[in-house]
Amino acid sequence: MIRKLVCLLALGLGLSAHAAAMVPPDQLVKSVTDELRAEIAEHQAEYKAEPDKLSALIDEKVVPPFDVPRISRLVLGLHGRGASAEQIERFGNAFKNMLFRSYATALVDYHDSVKIEWKPLRLADDATRATVQSTLIRKDAPAVPVGFVMHKTDSGGKVFDITVENISLVNNFRAQLNGEISKNGLDAVIQKLEGGEIEPETDQVEDAAG
Repeated sequence: MIRKLVCLLALGLGLSAHAAAMVPPDQLVKSVTDELRAEIAEHQAEYKAEPDKLSALIDEKVVPPFDVPRISRLVLGLHGRGASAEQIERFGNAFKNMLFRSYATALVDYHDSVKIEWKPLRLADDATRATVQSTLIRKDAPAVPVGFVMHKTDSGGKVFDITVENISLVNNFRAQLNGEISKNGLDAVIQKLEGGEIEPETDQVEDAAG
């Protein structure tokens, strides 16, 4: 479970698009991650007893700064080239829900088991991409480097990938779903995602988390 927590902590950030446009990438990631963890620490028992409230918190805090359409296309790879806008949207929503359904409970249970150290960001004024680097410090376990890969959009900085020990989670999930889509088609995979029939492959996630 601690390894699942590592991945969810990497996903645990969120802020309004307006605020995201005003704040440098590293400050954005740090401030909103701290905000989410503080909210869970204060209401841990409530979120544990009422999963719907936890889901609402995730939707409010985690979803806004993620470029879900771009993540969807990256995960789909070649399968996304012929996909319709509706398929991309459905896949993105189902994929997002799969991740948060799998990891939300771990975030509540183990939110205080990991400390985060942030590295200084060196970014040119005209840069359109940045990777915010951090290190997750775990008790009695090796530290885990985590990078938030962001790019500039019209609505501010957006996250489109996360690296754990320099391994891309987008690439991991693309490898997991590629065979299923090739065999059964994109619509069938979307339906399975929506129905909760596909979950992250634990070995891939744990290998990425170390």
